[in-house]
Amino acid sequence: MLKNPRLRIFIAAFIFAAALYRYWPVESPSGPCGLGYESLELGCSLAHHATFSDPFSAVKTGPSAHLAPLFPALISLLIKWLGDGPASTNVLEWLSALVFAFQLALWPWAAERLGMGFVSGIIAALGWLVVGFVLLPMWEAGYVALLVLILAVCLRRILGEPVQAVFVFFTGALAGITLLFNPVPLLPYLAIAVWIACLRRIPCVQRLALFLVPFLVISPWLVRNYQAFHHLILIRDNLGVELWSSNNPCATFSFRNNRLAGCYDHPNESAAEAYKLRDMGEYAYNREKLQDALRWMKTNPGKFANLTNQRFLAFWFYTPGGNYFSGRNIPASILIIWAIVPLSLAGLWLLSKSDRDAAALCLIWLVLFPPVYYFVEFVPRYRYPILWASLMPASFFLSEAAQRIWQRLRKPYASPELATRGL
Repeated sequence: MLKNPRLRIFIAAFIFAAALYRYWPVESPSGPCGLGYESLELGCSLAHHATFSDPFSAVKTGPSAHLAPLFPALISLLIKWLGDGPASTNVLEWLSALVFAFQLALWPWAAERLGMGFVSGIIAALGWLVVGFVLLPMWEAGYVALLVLILAVCLRRILGEPVQAVFVFFTGALAGITLLFNPVPLLPYLAIAVWIACLRRIPCVQRLALFLVPFLVISPWLVRNYQAFHHLILIRDNLGVELWSSNNPCATFSFRNNRLAGCYDHPNESAAEAYKLRDMGEYAYNREKLQDALRWMKTNPGKFANLTNQRFLAFWFYTPGGNYFSGRNIPASILIIWAIVPLSLAGLWLLSKSDRDAAALCLIWLVLFPPVYYFVEFVPRYRYPILWASLMPASFFLSEAAQRIWQRLRKPYASPELATRGL
């Protein structure tokens, strides 16, 4: 369906325009520095002092690996180019909107290359816009979503057909760049790379490239972290503080609820914690918080299990402001999100009958990307990078079901006997 190239381009342009209209930025009155977002503060530090440090606005805490480096580096480039006034913030918002729009415009082609058809990608992109997922220009989620989508398509091609070595090298480099925006995609990428290396007949140099090229891309950052902290840090070191902020005596399942309840005991909002981090050093502070979190989990297994269950439900059924399961006035967008999960499972089952590799690839992303988010407080943006792996299979199931229903409805009128009667 929809084989006309001009029609395809028109549809993609329409999706792009609709997404840009949906996420049209509002002019910001302030610059990025001092707003309290760790990503922006690190970008300001890079721009003004050429150091990746001081991610918390209240207190200068020194060298940091609190976040992956590329998004703060992008912010620093904007500040160097436009200054640290409102112009930088406005360009950042426009850039984020353009990235989201471009990603959604690519969905029809991506769905086709993942075995689900161009139409499924259209339905999935429109589904995103109907739900109205929130744009967050101060975080890297939109950029990671675009990179993960392209990476998944590249890996599917390597799985399905012989490719030149340069394409494998490009895929490995893309994986490394993705990890320097956010390291969470590492586990699904490694699983797919092992699958390719062990079960596909590809040259040895290509097998090595799948693992070595991403490592070479991230290695300068690993060296920097070792020089700064004298410990091996795999891109980010904030797991300890995030686990403790999410698993403690008064913690709730979500970031928003924790802040409302006064349970967000984090260096970004607690001066006492920020001073403690500065005095201990970021690495030692996170190690201590990790031990505190693990100790609390061990001594409070019931509450920890309950929090984990709530975060699991929140991740998949998107409950940022509370538990909608217990409410009566459920927004239509939430109802759509609730339907996505069972429909996506049905879509993956249907896809496995025609393209088992594509179905397995989507399932790997769905299973191996989110586990870390089951153990830290829920934030809606965490799911953005793999929404394609839910929305596309769900849309594939709907499009296939609609097509089969249409064919059954037409079948009686297409019989030769009725045709001779002029019906």
